Amino acid sequence: MKKLYSLCAAILFVLMAVPAFAQAPGYASEDGFIPDLNRDPDMAVAGRNKAPFIFSYGGWVTPVFMDEKRGSADATPSTITTAKLWLQMTLWGNAFIYVRGKNDYYIPIRDNKFQSELDNNVYDLDVGYLNWSTDSGSLRLALGRKFYVIGTGLVMNGRADGGELNLYTSIVDIKAFGAYSGYLKKDNNPYGLSSRDISDGSRRVFAGGTIERGFLNQTFYLLGLMQTDKGKEDSTQKSRYQSQYYGAGLKGVLADGLDYYAEFIYEMGESYIGTTNEKADIKAMAWMLGVNYYMDIKFKPAILFQYAYGSGDKDRSGYKSPTGNTLGDDKGFMTFGTYQGGYALRPTLANLHVARLGFSFVPFYASTSPTVRRMNLLFYYTYYMKDQSRGAINAGDEATKNSTDVGQGIDASFRWAIFQDLAFFFNYAVFLPGGAYESSEPKRHFVMAGFNLSF
Repeated sequence: MKKLYSLCAAILFVLMAVPAFAQAPGYASEDGFIPDLNRDPDMAVAGRNKAPFIFSYGGWVTPVFMDEKRGSADATPSTITTAKLWLQMTLWGNAFIYVRGKNDYYIPIRDNKFQSELDNNVYDLDVGYLNWSTDSGSLRLALGRKFYVIGTGLVMNGRADGGELNLYTSIVDIKAFGAYSGYLKKDNNPYGLSSRDISDGSRRVFAGGTIERGFLNQTFYLLGLMQTDKGKEDSTQKSRYQSQYYGAGLKGVLADGLDYYAEFIYEMGESYIGTTNEKADIKAMAWMLGVNYYMDIKFKPAILFQYAYGSGDKDRSGYKSPTGNTLGDDKGFMTFGTYQGGYALRPTLANLHVARLGFSFVPFYASTSPTVRRMNLLFYYTYYMKDQSRGAINAGDEATKNSTDVGQGIDASFRWAIFQDLAFFFNYAVFLPGGAYESSEPKRHFVMAGFNLSF
């Protein structure tokens, strides 16, 4: 249940973090599923008031139903309802405090009945920090619990406690931060790799930043991140995973309605070889690139393409364990960020090539009703192929046959901003296993539907 609950919480964050029909340039809004990782989207209300000691508040409630099914096996439906309340107070002209609490209430459904005895109710301080900037806005400082993000979010994207400094100059923009994940509630901590991480809470120190330069509607950036594992270890089994990430990216607008992004990451560090307590060097890499074309014609169509790659290791037992490497250098890419590659398979970007082609449109663009015009449909076709044919994917129990053909996926979604404060969403996804699975492996179906009510 822990894994399913974590999945639910992650999906809800993605859904609520994105305006339903935003089509801003870049990876962040390419399909309406992926959040704008350069900022915390929920902070759109923050920092507007300039007079001191002005209070503002609000919140939202998002009930969601989800159902998964593999072949003839019993479906696993569940509901999760997320409620968040926020409060902002200005301190002086360029400073404010923002606090947001949240509650995630998960209930599985069996035999068409809510299994309240198996529920999971998690409440936590979602965000709480002090933000200050100079009058010109060229220097900004945030201290507290917030979202820390680098680049596309593939390397890191998540909440932690720490501080972030942003410096904007005429030559380059610089972001530097340091953060610690150990104070997050265990059920809300996305950084756990080992079983000890999950049971005791992940205790990781992150330090990193970016340097970026804009030119001719393009932005080039360099990034770096150091992750230090401070988690507990068994006396006879070492499991700490120490990693560093270095990379570069380029994003921008090529023409009217045509934007792109590209990012390359190289991972270094040390991990343990299985249960031997012997260290190995990490030598892994990943990259992502995408092109989005939004057409200002009838039905407002958009064509979306993404290709992503995460290196693999033929002898790694899985990519959700710090001790999965079993021999020699560790070439399996592992990060603490966000990657969305299809809801039915939900792949970890490791030992995988993922190619996605999408198409979206507004079916009632010509309607006289603004509410009807705000309906949007999106479709994605995805092809998955292994990097190392003899290796596995995800936790190590999938696509174990010696073949690169992992399979294909189809995602479809419907978004409807009914009113300014009420939205409905529905997603359906199917995964068709390829030659890397046993012939008996069934199709996977995933359904999700819900509302988002803000106030």
